[in-house]
Amino acid sequence: MKITLLLYYGNFKLNMKGFYLLFFCAIAFFTSKAQAPLDSATLQSRYEQALERINSYQFDRALELLSACYIQDQQNKEYLIRMAYCHFQLGRYPDAKLFYNAVLKQDSLHTQAISSLGSIFERENNHREALRYYIYWASIDSTNSFAFKRSGYTAIRSGLGTEGILYFLKAHELNPADIETIDQLSSLYILSEQLDYAESVLRSGLNIDPNNIRLLQNKARLFNKKRDYLTVIQAIEKTMEQGDTSEYYQMMVAVAYLQMDSLDKAITNLEHIVTREEDTEHTHQYLGLAYRKKGDAEKSIAHFEKAIEKGISGKVHSYYGDLGAIYEEKGDYRKAITHYQKAYEYEPQAEYVFFQARNNDLAYRDKRIALKQYEQYLATKDPKFKEYAEQRIQQIKELIHFNQK
Repeated sequence: MKITLLLYYGNFKLNMKGFYLLFFCAIAFFTSKAQAPLDSATLQSRYEQALERINSYQFDRALELLSACYIQDQQNKEYLIRMAYCHFQLGRYPDAKLFYNAVLKQDSLHTQAISSLGSIFERENNHREALRYYIYWASIDSTNSFAFKRSGYTAIRSGLGTEGILYFLKAHELNPADIETIDQLSSLYILSEQLDYAESVLRSGLNIDPNNIRLLQNKARLFNKKRDYLTVIQAIEKTMEQGDTSEYYQMMVAVAYLQMDSLDKAITNLEHIVTREEDTEHTHQYLGLAYRKKGDAEKSIAHFEKAIEKGISGKVHSYYGDLGAIYEEKGDYRKAITHYQKAYEYEPQAEYVFFQARNNDLAYRDKRIALKQYEQYLATKDPKFKEYAEQRIQQIKELIHFNQK
C-alpha cells in the first residue's frame, strides 16, 4: 500500500497554470467595489452571518458576505474554503476548483481542499483525476479510513480492480465496522471469484448487521456461485421480508427454488415479476421450464413463445430447442422439427441436427430425410448421441434395402 501511495503521490500535481491571473483579476474586481475597511467586530459578524446562511443552504447569500470578508483579509483560509464550499454546493465546479486551489496555494496539505477537489472530479466522472487527489489525501492522513474508501471507489471506476481491493482493505483495517466498505469488499471478492475471502468478510459484516439488505444480497450471490440454493433462498427471503422486490434477486430465488424442485414457489416468484411488468425473456424462460417440469405443456409453450418474443440475448436458440422438446414429448413431431430447425438457424449446434433427425424418423414412414440428417450429425463428430445415430443409420439402411427388393 505504501508503495502505491508513493507512486501516485509522485505523480500528483496541482494544476495552477492560468489560475492566478484569473483569480487575482477577480480579487481586483471585488476590491474595486469595496467600501471602507471593516472593523474586526463587523468582519466577524459578517462571517458568522455567512456561516448561518450556509447552514440554511442559502449559498448565494453566503458568498456575498464571504466575498466582503475576503476583500478585507485575503490571507484568511477560512474565507476561501467556505467560498469554495458554497460554489461546490451550487454546482459551480470551475469556481469551486478555483477557490480550493487558492487554499492549496497557501497550504498544500489542506485535507479538506484536497478531498473536496477529489469529490468534484468524481462528480464530473473524471475518476483518474479524482483518484490522484484521494490518494494524495490518504498519504497525508494515513489513518483516515474514509480517504482510503474514496480511493477504493475511484480506483474501481478507473478500471483498477486490484488497487481498489487494496484501498478497501486498508479502509476496513482502519474501520472494521464500516458496513459500506464490507459490502464493497465482499462484492469485489465475489466478482474476482475469491469466494472464501468474500464469505469471511460477509460473515463479519452480518455479525454486525444481520438484516443488512446489501450484505444479504451479496451472500445470495456468493452461495449461488457455490450452488448452495437453500442458503440463497434464506438470504433473499430475509431481504424480501424487509420489502426488497428487486427483479434480479427475485429471479435468483425463483431459480434456486427451481433447482430444488420447489416448482410452485419458483412459479409464484416468477409470476410476481410478470405482474410488476419487470419480466424479461429470462423470466419467461424459467416459467417455461417450471411449467414443463410440472407437466403443464400448454403454459410451458406459452412462456417459451413469450421468451422468444422478448428475446434479445444469444439464448433464443435454447427457447426454440425447449419448444421442440415439449412438442416431441407431446408426440407432435412435425412441430418439434419446425422448432429444432429454428433453433439450428439461431445456433448451429450438432444436437439440433440430431433432434431433427430423430423427429423426422418418428414423424414419417419415408426415412431418407432422417437418414441424411443422422449422417449429417455423425459428420459433426459430436459424441453425445453418436452410438444411437450409428445404430439407427444401420437399421434404416437395412430397412430401405429390404423395401427395394
